[in-house]
Amino acid sequence: MLEILRRHLLIWAVLIVSVVGTGILGGVVAAYMHDLPPLDILEDYEPSLVTTLYDDQGKPFATFYEQRRILVPLAEIPQMLQEAIIAVEDSRFYEHFGVDPVGILRAMWANLKCLCRAEGGSTITQQLAKVLFFTPEKSLSRKVKEALLALKIERTHSKKKIVELYFNQIYFGHGAYGIEAAAQTYFKKSVGALNLAEAAMLAGLPRAPNSYSPILDPERARKRRHHVLQRMLQEQFITAEQAEAATAIPFDTAAFAQAKNVGSYFVEYVRQYLEEKYGTYGVYHRGLKVYTTLNLAMQEAAEQAIKRGLVELGKQQGHQPKLVSRRGGTPARNQAVVGETAEATVTGRTADRVNVEIGGDQAEIPLAEFKELGFTNPEEAIKAGDRVFVRVLKRDEKRIRVTLATAPELEGALLVLDPRQGGIKAMVGGYDFQQSKFNRAVQAKRQPGSAFKPFVYATAFDIGLTPATTFEDSPVTFHTTINGKPADWSPENFDKQFRGAITLRQGLEHSINVVAVKLLEQVGVHRVIRTAQRLGIKSQLRPEYGLALGVSEVSLLEMVSAYGVFAAGGYRAEPYAIKRVLDNKGGILEEWFPDPQLVLRPETAFVLTHVLKGVVERGTGKRAKALERPFAAKTGTTDFSTDVWFIGSTPSLVAGVWIGYDTKRSLGPTVTSGLLAVPIWMDFMRAILHGEPPEDFPVPTGVVPSYVNYDSGAPVSRDDPGAILEYFVRGTEPRVVTSHQPVMAPPVQ
Repeated sequence: MLEILRRHLLIWAVLIVSVVGTGILGGVVAAYMHDLPPLDILEDYEPSLVTTLYDDQGKPFATFYEQRRILVPLAEIPQMLQEAIIAVEDSRFYEHFGVDPVGILRAMWANLKCLCRAEGGSTITQQLAKVLFFTPEKSLSRKVKEALLALKIERTHSKKKIVELYFNQIYFGHGAYGIEAAAQTYFKKSVGALNLAEAAMLAGLPRAPNSYSPILDPERARKRRHHVLQRMLQEQFITAEQAEAATAIPFDTAAFAQAKNVGSYFVEYVRQYLEEKYGTYGVYHRGLKVYTTLNLAMQEAAEQAIKRGLVELGKQQGHQPKLVSRRGGTPARNQAVVGETAEATVTGRTADRVNVEIGGDQAEIPLAEFKELGFTNPEEAIKAGDRVFVRVLKRDEKRIRVTLATAPELEGALLVLDPRQGGIKAMVGGYDFQQSKFNRAVQAKRQPGSAFKPFVYATAFDIGLTPATTFEDSPVTFHTTINGKPADWSPENFDKQFRGAITLRQGLEHSINVVAVKLLEQVGVHRVIRTAQRLGIKSQLRPEYGLALGVSEVSLLEMVSAYGVFAAGGYRAEPYAIKRVLDNKGGILEEWFPDPQLVLRPETAFVLTHVLKGVVERGTGKRAKALERPFAAKTGTTDFSTDVWFIGSTPSLVAGVWIGYDTKRSLGPTVTSGLLAVPIWMDFMRAILHGEPPEDFPVPTGVVPSYVNYDSGAPVSRDDPGAILEYFVRGTEPRVVTSHQPVMAPPVQ
C-alpha cells in the first residue's frame, strides 16, 4: 500500500513539475516572442546598395558604398553555387522548419570529439535572422531569439525567398556583402559566370570571411575550397569527376589582386556633385547607376603621362623621395595594388632592409634604394612609424614586392574634353590622389601666362584684323595702375629681344609679349574680357594690360573648355561629367543633353585655329610636330616660370596640361612650357591616337584662302620662297599681289 502511495506521489510530482516547467518554458518563450522584431523588413527589403559609376562605354569602374552589395535574384545564381552553400552551411535546409535539431546534435558531437568548435548548428534561416535583426553579440538570449525568429520566418516565407535573401545579405569579406559583390570582388566577374571551383571558394567564405580569404591566406582558402567540394560530393550534388576537376584548377592568387583605382580625381569630382544633389545616404545606400563621360583608355593614358612626366622632371631637378609624414600619425590604410603607388608605414629595420606595411600586407625595401635616391644616412633617417611612397611590383602568396617611389615636389594636372559635346573624357588632378586630394584640374586657380593670348587674337580677328596684319615689336611704355598706384609699365619679350614689324601670325606662333599687349590695347581690354567670358572663362579677369600675358588666375577646366570653342568651330558646350543617373530599379533620375551654343563666329574660330596650328609647325610648341598630325595648340609660361601650360586640340579632342608647384615658386630661369608641359601632352596624345587616322579641322564657307609672305604678310604667289597658305574671314583677304601676279590659292573646301 505504501509502495502504491509512493508511486502515485511520484507521478503527481512529475506531472506538477512538467506542468510548471512547461508553464515556465511557455512563459519564457512568450516573453521572447513578444520581444522579437517584426518581419516587415523582409516584405519591403531594401538593403544598402552600391552606387556604381560607368564609363562612356557602359563599363563599371568605380563604386560608392558603406556595404558593397549588388542585388541579384535567385534565378541568376547558378544551381551549383546554391548547392555549394547548402552543402557546407545547412545540408538539411529543405527538410527542417527553421531550426535543425539533427544539425545541432551533429555539431555538438563533432565539437566534443575535437574539443573545439568544428561545426556550427545554425541553419541558413537562423544566419539570415542574425544578420538582419541582431547584433553580432554571443549570448544565450540572442541564440534563443534567433531560433524563434527563424521559426517565424519559415512560417511566412518560402525556402526560395529565404535562400535568395541569404545570398544577397551575407558577408563574404573585403567589403563584399552579397554573392554578386563577392563574385566581382574576388573574380572580377558576375555570379552567373562562375565555375564550380570559384563557386566552392565563395561558398566557403561566410563561415569565417577573414580566415578563409584567398587574399589574406591563399593556402587556407584552398583547403576550405576542397572541403566544400567534398561536402558537395557527399551530398551527391556533384560527381567524383567534377570534384576532382575543380580541385585541380590552379588557385591563381593574381586573380585576387585588388582592382586598380582609375580616375580617382574624376570619381571624387562626380561624388561631390552626387552628394550635393542626392545626399550622403542616397550616394552610399540607394544603389544609383551613374553613367559618366569618362573614357577609361584616355584616363589611364593621362594618369601614366602625368606620373611618368613628373617623375622624370623631378629627377631632372634633383628631387629625392620625401617622407609622407613623420612618426605619430594615423597609420596608412590604403591597399597594395599592383602597379600603383601606395603609402607604406615603416614597421622596423634590419641591417640592410626597411620593413613596411601597406593595408595589412608586408614588404621590404633594401636600404640601398634609399641611398640611390638621395638619402645619405637612411639608417638614421628612417624610423618606425615613418611613411614613404612605394610602387607595388608584384603580389606573392605571403608578401608583396615593392620599390621605393619618387614623390616629386612638382605637381601637375591634365584634362581632356570632347569639344563638340563638352564631355570630360579624362581628368588627372595631381601626381597621386592618395598623396593629395586637391584637384588641380578644377580647384586650382593659376596664371595661364601666354596661354591666354588666343583670346586677345580671337577678339582681333573678330573685328577685322587678320593673321597677316603687322604690328611693331618694339619697346613701349604704358601709363597704368599697379597695386592701386599710378605706374609706368614696359612689357618685355621672353628672350629680351625686339623684332620690328611682324605679323600677328608670327606674334602668336612665337608668343611675342609686346605684340600681344599692343594688340590688347588696340582691340580693348573689356572687349577681350567679354570674349573670354563667352568662351567659358568664369573666373574674375582684371581689366589691365597685363591681361594679355595671362596675369588673371583661371582653372585648367576653364581654359580647356574655352579652347574647345576654337576646335568646335565657334560652338561652346558646357563641360559635364554625368550623362544620366538611374535609381536601382532603372528609373531615370536625371539626364544631360548637351546643347552647344554659338559663341564665336565659325570664321573667326577657324582663322585662329589655323594660326594655332602654326604654333606646332614653327612656333613655341614645335616639339609636338613630331607626332605628325594637325594640332592647334598654344604654350603658356608665366613670369619667373612659376606655371607652365600647354593646351592643344584636334577637331574631336582638346587636352590641356599644367605643371607647377602648389606653393608658387620658379621652375627654373630657363624653363618653358615647351620643355616641361609639351612632352607630357605628347605622351598622352601619342598613346590615345596610335593607329588613328589624322584628323584636320573643317574649313567653313565664310573664309578665303590666300598665299602671303610669312615675314611680311603681303600677298604673294604660291611659288614665292616665303609663301604660306593663310586663311582670312571673307572680306578681309588681301586684294593686291605684290608681284602683280594672280594669287594661286586652292578653292575653299
